[in-house]
Amino acid sequence: MKTLLKNGNLLTMERERIFYRTDLLYEDGVIQAIGKGLPLDGPNCQAIDCTGKYLIPGLFDAHIHIGASDMLPMLLANGVTSVRHLTGGERVLALAEDIRQGRRLGPSIYASGFVYDGHDGPSENPEHQYISNEEEAEKAVYDTIEAGCLWVKTYPSIRRDLYKRLMDTANACGIPVCGHMSYLVDAKELRDWGYQCCEHSSSLPRHPWDLRYLAESGMWLCQTQVVCETLPDYVWNGKQLEDLPEWAYVPAYLKDLWKRQNEEIALGYKKRGLKPDIQEVIGRGRAFMEYSDRYMAGTDASYPGITAGFSLHNELERLVTLYGASPYEALKAATIRPASYIGVEKSKGILAVGADADIVILKENPLAYIGNTRSIDAVIRGGQFLGRAELDSMLENAAQLTKEQVEFFEGNSEG
Repeated sequence: MKTLLKNGNLLTMERERIFYRTDLLYEDGVIQAIGKGLPLDGPNCQAIDCTGKYLIPGLFDAHIHIGASDMLPMLLANGVTSVRHLTGGERVLALAEDIRQGRRLGPSIYASGFVYDGHDGPSENPEHQYISNEEEAEKAVYDTIEAGCLWVKTYPSIRRDLYKRLMDTANACGIPVCGHMSYLVDAKELRDWGYQCCEHSSSLPRHPWDLRYLAESGMWLCQTQVVCETLPDYVWNGKQLEDLPEWAYVPAYLKDLWKRQNEEIALGYKKRGLKPDIQEVIGRGRAFMEYSDRYMAGTDASYPGITAGFSLHNELERLVTLYGASPYEALKAATIRPASYIGVEKSKGILAVGADADIVILKENPLAYIGNTRSIDAVIRGGQFLGRAELDSMLENAAQLTKEQVEFFEGNSEG
């Protein structure tokens, strides 16, 4: 069936302009036409009045870990129609294919491979892969490609010589490397080796000249400011998970899990005496942004306290209030920029003829106030229209899920 969205105010993300009282026609999950006064085309065309509402592309969470099936409705209900998954896993890749084929409803998933690290870190995670020799460094790249993933994901404790072999292999194979930079390789040198994207402002180097070098060299950054705040907030400043505005929507099993994880995380950081200066972390990200617009909005959900979907709106607000981005620039970080990073900018993160019909209908103008991205009236995912009542029902149902009703995916972690 064709659907005509009538008389909306369109923010296409091609430029900072709102096209007022404009129509958008989509069919079979693809935008067919945009313009004023588009006609109803035949008996199988339905019209939806969008007068006074604002249409933007579906949002992108550019750093997430799809750990369980309850995240899917929470993401969609918050207008997140695409995600960049950063821990690989066969089940997540199967889920991505099911969603792509229309067998399940959820956001489009673009995935890295498993997390790879060295053995010299503070602890080892059984869900990560560890590199001990050059053969394993090469194998990390080959396994990532064979799995069908788009990036190699690294943690910072890989030995210098093994990191170089991994980077050389990745470059030869044409697959980018992203992650937490390195404890053992200078940031500028790692970038010279071809490192593509730094995950988290806290992973950036401290020196302003290093930050400028990374930015001007074309490297990408995903700030994940909200998760950077969890360490000072929950470990040192007494914030409680129950303080989250969206706490009621978190399933009971996940509330219990987060509380246990938070206790373990707090104990570990206190033993190590790690107490970061969050203003310094913000300063690193701001310094990078002075020289580059290659940054994306990501959340690190579902790290304890980072709620799928809801947290992306928090991240957008941080980009504006703490990092100094305009509302339009923040929106680009959650639409066209991650799509461009991945190479799907013609189909995702934009309202244009031929693009996917992933659309968020807002009650209020997001350019006037970035928090208006929360004023969701409807979400269209691949042409499927989800009205406010259905979105509310999805949230309520997700909150009621028990652990036995949730499907878990391998390769989910915190980081």
